[in-house]
Amino acid sequence: MQQFSFHLFPEFTTERLILRQLNFADKKAIFRLRSNKEINKLIERETPKNLNQAEGFIQTCYDEFEKQRRIFWAIISTDYNQLIGSIVFHNIDLENNYAEIGYELDPDYHGEGFMSESLETVLDFGKNELNLTTIEAFTHYNNTPSIALLEKHQFELYTEKKDEKVADNRIYRLSF
Repeated sequence: MQQFSFHLFPEFTTERLILRQLNFADKKAIFRLRSNKEINKLIERETPKNLNQAEGFIQTCYDEFEKQRRIFWAIISTDYNQLIGSIVFHNIDLENNYAEIGYELDPDYHGEGFMSESLETVLDFGKNELNLTTIEAFTHYNNTPSIALLEKHQFELYTEKKDEKVADNRIYRLSF
């Protein structure tokens, strides 16, 4: 039975973070994050070239949420009162209790446990509110910190499936 309704965006407060919906006032921060060369060195994606494209990305996040296919959270540090990263369920398939998860964090905040705190919160929501039974993460085989994070949260390398778009990605799977 479906518990969560896609009419109201799910927001969370953790010990040090607020996970909330992106808004158009975030366009500069999301531009900086999604165009960061260090973050993107192991990610293949289109990066915004200007603030209009960042705004377009935010609009896409709204549209995909309305279609029940994506929940994209801005990660806000309560200590720094700024957007420091993002975490997302995308390719949500409620019929099959499946979603993919992705995340990124400003390199200035790496190693402080922010992403682990975010991931724990979002995974709990996915399991208990979205009733997901399978969550997959696609990560570059050289992204050691991402792999360590996934393994810390009980994701396992899933070799039966390959990323059709990015040959260097490996798929990690969490099943409930």
